[in-house]
Amino acid sequence: MHCRRIHRITTGLVLLAAAVLAAPAQLADAAEQQDRAGIRRLLASGEDVNAAQIDGTTALHWAAYHDDAETAALLLRAGAKTNTVNRYGAPPLAQACTNGSAAMVNLLLQAGADANATLKGGETVLMLAARSGNVDAVNALLARGAKPDAQERLGQTALMWAAAEGHPAVVRALLAAGASLSATVDSGYPPFYFAVREGHLETVRVLIAVGADPKALIAPPPPSKTGRRPPARRPAVSPLQLAVQNGHFELAIALVDAGADPN
Repeated sequence: MHCRRIHRITTGLVLLAAAVLAAPAQLADAAEQQDRAGIRRLLASGEDVNAAQIDGTTALHWAAYHDDAETAALLLRAGAKTNTVNRYGAPPLAQACTNGSAAMVNLLLQAGADANATLKGGETVLMLAARSGNVDAVNALLARGAKPDAQERLGQTALMWAAAEGHPAVVRALLAAGASLSATVDSGYPPFYFAVREGHLETVRVLIAVGADPKALIAPPPPSKTGRRPPARRPAVSPLQLAVQNGHFELAIALVDAGADPN
């Protein structure tokens, strides 16, 4: 009898947990489907504006995903939380930055979103905006205190992301905010090398103009005390070698013109 009672209690708890996990997030579902009428109806009926789907995605996440400023503003007026993260550690602002939507970024920041929000891998929302290439979104984050030299788990910075994607306007904005030219990833590469490797001539010229050295040799550093640096040693490489190895011959000529040694 005692065992059967324990079994019934355990079964009840499991069913209760399942019910909680499966709790409806009708507002988030409506936002996912871009059903504005449904959203208004649910809000009017008292639906929880912060109810999340099983992966933690809220209605505000979906409004940011769809770049729907009207719905986002409606949700914010109803009390939507700006810094709620889903199971991937991403707040709505991360989606707005990924989209490169300056309007949505500004809307969320004005409502209290954290300009230094960080995803699970250490990527910041500033990095996401930098990769998108939208300089207005980047400037909005910087104006709210986003740290330009924050590094993710491999050591990458927002400047490296902008350089790798070839966004010279974003590069200028980050440099104006104090981003470092000398920060390196685990491989030893600074931001300049990312622009060279990807063949972004205009971005390379911007970086040279502010002090990047076209003659510098980069050798991977030795292992750090934390063990983050890779132990393998490779020969030093110059920006010119990197450009040629990747088939960026016009860029290689520009590097020689800027002082790189072809010998």
